[in-house]
Amino acid sequence: MRICCGPQRGFQIFILDNTNQQVAKISREFKYCAQSSLFAGCCDCCAHEVTVEAPIGTVVGYVKQKGSFCKAHYDILDENHETVLKVRGPCCIFDGPLMPCDNEFQLLSLDDNQIGKLSKEYAGFVKEMFTMADIFSIKFPIDLSVKIKTTLIGCLFLIDFMYFETKTN
Repeated sequence: MRICCGPQRGFQIFILDNTNQQVAKISREFKYCAQSSLFAGCCDCCAHEVTVEAPIGTVVGYVKQKGSFCKAHYDILDENHETVLKVRGPCCIFDGPLMPCDNEFQLLSLDDNQIGKLSKEYAGFVKEMFTMADIFSIKFPIDLSVKIKTTLIGCLFLIDFMYFETKTN
């Protein structure tokens, strides 16, 4: 699946605690038409969606891609599919050893006030050139619920798959 579909493939990521116990699962189903954010706006069947479970078997949130002609748009949903936060990406994603900048995605409240950010940090020329390792960070208010914080980790994995993983990886 990885060779044929690259970053569009479905995935399941298990998060472990320090005793090696599974504490969360982040999953995405494969969607054939979900390559572009343009198609995400036309119908739900084309939008990428991530489901976050913590503990496994108990859904705590969803991340849903929204249609946009320019920027990456995502809604952070609670377990009842109610939008609680929004994520808006930059107009252009610059990645690679010759692009010495961070890519920042704004974390917004429902009234469009920035309350944090998700970012892929530039690791330096040598690391970007010779490794596949990436550095991501999330900044959010300390009083945000643990369920939403866990869902934001799922959002970060979705952003990684959609923008920073190429078919040659």
